[in-house]
Amino acid sequence: MKRIVLVLLACITASGLFAQKYAVVNTENLFSGLKEYTAAQEQVDKLREQYQALIQSEYDNLETMFQQYQQEKGSLSAEQKKTRQGAIVDRENKVKELQEQYFGQEGVLAKTSETLFTPIRERVMNTIDKVAKANDCALVLDVAGGMGVIYYVPDIDITDQVLKSLQLGN
Repeated sequence: MKRIVLVLLACITASGLFAQKYAVVNTENLFSGLKEYTAAQEQVDKLREQYQALIQSEYDNLETMFQQYQQEKGSLSAEQKKTRQGAIVDRENKVKELQEQYFGQEGVLAKTSETLFTPIRERVMNTIDKVAKANDCALVLDVAGGMGVIYYVPDIDITDQVLKSLQLGN
């Protein structure tokens, strides 16, 4: 009797496991389909270009400073050489600090990106969650970039449903 009950419980549990629904979503397609995401990306790209131009200008100035020193070093005293070399090193350090300030992990560009993209990502994730729950999915995999997912049946792809829901403002 105990064996029959155990076998029945095992069968019920196993059938419950096989009844789970799975879905895939392509977040690259979702983000590229959102106007606010592409607008934010354009804003970050413009900012990156501005900062890159500023940093390049600083490096050009540093190069000019170094070339001028190279041309004049034959006529400079030892003290003047040391002073000019120190000025060049100081300028180089300031340019590197400026570069870190703009492009570093805690830099202006990273903070701007986080400020612009975090609300969009949260909205996408919440919408994926809603669509997955509406479709009774136990698991949703992101197939963006094809990393880890080798094959899936297109019927389980909920990307279009999520994108429609995002565009409708749900």
